[in-house]
Amino acid sequence: MLLPLKPLVAALALTGSTIVQAAPLFDSVTAFLTHLTTNPPNAAQHLDLKTPSSDPTGLNTISTLSSSAQSALQKNQAYLLLINATPFTLRRTGGHSYQMPAWDNSFPDLVQPGQSVRVYIEAKTHKDDAAEMRYVVDELGGREVEFQYRGRDGPVLQVAWKSLAAVNNPVGSVRKLVWHQGNNVPFVLAAAPSAKNTNFDPTQELMASPGLPTAGWMKQGYERMHCLKLREISLPGTHNSGMSLLTGGTPLVKARPESVQCHASQMTVGKQLEAGARWFDVRPVIAGGKWATGHYTFFNGIKLPGGLDKIPGLGDLAKEIGKLGGGDKEMVLEGWQGGNGQYIADIVREVNEFTEKNPGELVVINLSHGLNTDTFSRNPNAHLSQQEWEKLMTQLLAVKNRATHITQPNVDLTYLSLSDLLPPSDNGDASRRGSAVLLVVDDVTSDNNQRVDLSKFANQGFFFRGQLAIFDSYADTNNLNDMISDQFAKMQTHRTKADDAMFLLSWTLTQPPETTIIGSIVKYAQDANMALGEKLWAQGRMTRQTYPNVVSVDAFDGDGEVAGLVAAINWWLTGECPAL
Repeated sequence: MLLPLKPLVAALALTGSTIVQAAPLFDSVTAFLTHLTTNPPNAAQHLDLKTPSSDPTGLNTISTLSSSAQSALQKNQAYLLLINATPFTLRRTGGHSYQMPAWDNSFPDLVQPGQSVRVYIEAKTHKDDAAEMRYVVDELGGREVEFQYRGRDGPVLQVAWKSLAAVNNPVGSVRKLVWHQGNNVPFVLAAAPSAKNTNFDPTQELMASPGLPTAGWMKQGYERMHCLKLREISLPGTHNSGMSLLTGGTPLVKARPESVQCHASQMTVGKQLEAGARWFDVRPVIAGGKWATGHYTFFNGIKLPGGLDKIPGLGDLAKEIGKLGGGDKEMVLEGWQGGNGQYIADIVREVNEFTEKNPGELVVINLSHGLNTDTFSRNPNAHLSQQEWEKLMTQLLAVKNRATHITQPNVDLTYLSLSDLLPPSDNGDASRRGSAVLLVVDDVTSDNNQRVDLSKFANQGFFFRGQLAIFDSYADTNNLNDMISDQFAKMQTHRTKADDAMFLLSWTLTQPPETTIIGSIVKYAQDANMALGEKLWAQGRMTRQTYPNVVSVDAFDGDGEVAGLVAAINWWLTGECPAL
């Protein structure tokens, strides 16, 4: 009997607003699993090592791994991705190692300003494996920083701040880096180009990541960013920001929530804010009469042959499939499929808590893909009505620190400076600003397919997407190299000078149908995010004219890695402002 797995997983692959069609059959479950095991998703081609962490399906076992991957399991190995986004040269002065096959000869003699290097590290997994490597900054009086490896309680890769210091990294402190087996371990140093010509204080002006104060990174950099227009600034962002949990959805999705493309994050919006994200993709839906976030796809009469409910290992999902037809009867999948994430009320509460605790931060919430899941049925164009949008905006009036001080009609927000976007503090100190939340509505209504009318909410911090000049086009692929090529080609085309419209770098992989049952979009994203620093900061990739204004990712990390890689752009590549 032919087991039509591929049509099933195609039907369950949530792709946004695509009308999904059925795909060819696999001959058997064995053929399906063989396909996944021998043709794993291309999520880590930039690496020589193929470790289980690079396999989003989770199907690989020791017996199916390549010899290099099996070898990788017998030792600790990674790449220190050292990014020097400062005007200073790092000079190696020496070091030593014990039981480290790759350490002493891996580090370069010099790391030049603006340079990124990958340093291969390999240890034998013994507890007494250890190594150190020292660098000094001659332009800062020979101040020293040391990279250390420790096998005990490890593997541990860490930075010891000897006589050099940075913001949130005092002299004498040790900062552990997040070890990623067989993959990149990023470390970023960033400072303004003019730092070499001024009375530079590393404790206040040298940024290091990990170690970036992610909850207040914009406040930390305000004095050098205050005059920059929004289209000159770079912001870390998240894709499908509210989808860190499943609070409801269609039966097929709720039956197996861990295996569909609903979860795009492991952290709530509040946690993402704390971790440094400042751009949010929020997709509001009405679900059971409540406002939530959602991720849905419309299916236009997908025919599913009988027998799907008999496939072993699908649990409750098989029961839900059986309800569509069951037995050998042909089944038809029609209408919307998807799930709900965080409730809007919870996002409002988290945003308010964050902005109250962290003045001087700019938060952009882009609202799009609105749906009423209580009534959308089989209508592929089931947008929210104007009345429903007004009810949502009424609830969003509870967001504190909305940018109500921006009152110019139809103003292009991207031409406003950071000092214009952030309200002044109560004491009138020019160096201190309050936080601001921009609520950007990017949708049309079900009434007339026209953009949502915001006139009733004028001067209340709501703005049309047309007031935010930005290029935003994702690659729609699960191949990391293809996504990278697509996004950087678009950046080179649409962002040729610093005053161009904003560019959103969509660093997201689209989960293919054949991995939907077993795979996870979060695992795809984690692999993609490991390549972000290496590819974004590659020599010649970015210039002072060409760089992303938003870097949008799935699975935004809580360790500050993505935030640090993006925030550093504002220290090294953007323009500089006069002292306040």
